[in-house]
Amino acid sequence: MQRLLLVAGLVVISLVFTSQSIAATAVPVSVTLTEALMAGSPGQPPCPDIALNFNCGIGEVTPFGHATEEIAFGTACGGTCDFRRIDLADGSIFMEETASNFSCPGVCGSHGLGAPFSLTLTDVIVGGTGIFEGATGSLSGTVSIAGFHAQIKLSGTITLAS
Repeated sequence: MQRLLLVAGLVVISLVFTSQSIAATAVPVSVTLTEALMAGSPGQPPCPDIALNFNCGIGEVTPFGHATEEIAFGTACGGTCDFRRIDLADGSIFMEETASNFSCPGVCGSHGLGAPFSLTLTDVIVGGTGIFEGATGSLSGTVSIAGFHAQIKLSGTITLAS
């Protein structure tokens, strides 16, 4: 009888540890990215079509580290939102991004190209590669544009599949 209880106890302990390792992990994240809005900016990755249909940049995703990123405008959500890909050492994060609340000091049109403005961003994580395969979650924040640079700041939670 003692052996039976011991075996049953070991099975229960094994199932507890197995279910914990399979459970999803929610990770709070903070993202800061800088995108050059003109070709040839020092330190920026090359972009095929800056500021028109496509941007790319560099930054940090805390706690995952240094990042490069790309955004393709109007290519997600059936053409109604943008697709952002963030590449990190442990994999890539794929997001659908919606911009809203356009804000511009003064009269934007009179300032010409590079006039300062900002937008609110809402991102939904739709998957990824590496440790981000099957990831879900949401981030929100802002993009501020001045001159020929955009500063993206997002925060939220990424739920890793395992």
